[in-house]
Parts: sequence; C-alpha cells; structure tokens
Amino acid sequence: MNAKSTIKKLISLSLLVIVLFTACGSDKNRIPFSKLTFETSYEDMVSKLGDPTDTTTTYLGDTYGYSCKYLQKDGTVRYTFDEDGNMASITWLYESEDGEEVSDLYADIHKELVNKHGKTKEATNDVTQLSDIWRLDTGNITLVAVVSSDYNGLMYTYLSKDHSTSEENAN
Repeated sequence: MNAKSTIKKLISLSLLVIVLFTACGSDKNRIPFSKLTFETSYEDMVSKLGDPTDTTTTYLGDTYGYSCKYLQKDGTVRYTFDEDGNMASITWLYESEDGEEVSDLYADIHKELVNKHGKTKEATNDVTQLSDIWRLDTGNITLVAVVSSDYNGLMYTYLSKDHSTSEENAN
C-alpha cells in the first residue's frame, strides 16, 4: 500500500467519524415528534403540513394544531408563534381514557429525556400530576402528565431559546 492510498483512507475515515459525531450531536437537540424547527416560519409550516386543524391563542401567541402520531399514539402537535412571527414552542399533546397508559407513556418519554439530558432539578411527582423541566442552553423542555378521574393527558413541549428561562431566572 502506498502513502497516498493510506492518506486517502485516513482522510475518508476521519470525515466519516466527523459526520457521525455531528449527526449524533444534532440528534440530541432534535424535536422527536416534529420535522419543523424553531426557524420554521408560519408560511413554511403551512407549505409543509397544510392548513392547521385548529387555531387558538395562548400567552405566547397564535397556536396551530395538527394531528400527529408519536410513539404509536394519536395526538396533536401545536406550533405556537410569538407576536413577531417566530416559532416560540412546539408541543405534542396526548389524551387517553386510561390513566395508566398516560403514566406509562410519561415514564417512557421521561427515561428518554433523562438519557439525553440528565436528571432535572425541577420535578413534581404526586398522585395526579407528574412534571419535569429541563433548562438547556438550546431552550427548555417540559414534560407534564395529568392523571385523574376527570382527565388523563400528557403535554411534551420544546420552547425556543428566546422563550425559555434559565435556572437562575426561574426562581
């Protein structure tokens, strides 16, 4: 084997390793239930997903809902845009008549988030509500489940960096 061939193989192998590490690193910040990102405009959203099935207004801004299957569960993704037209949050909502199903789903998603981002310092785990907040440099992630005789649901939200609070500002 000559020196040129060896150098070419080393360069190819190095590039492959860089690509793999980049892909794995970007997966950590990917929103698992949406192909859209915080850079997506309203027009891009409608172009990619069609007209929303419902529209509401929240404290963050106008929110647009779309049916979405995630983890083999039929739920709704809600995209919220702030008053400047920037994507503020992306949320997956799931409701069920079965509280145990919601609790199990919460546990599965929670485990995945802990594996990716570590344990959170902000958690509520009581009989009717489970919740955690991960305050990350890229934006906050919240996971909330409500299990009661009247309602069983889960809300899994990614907030943009601009609409997130740091641990210092949370208290």
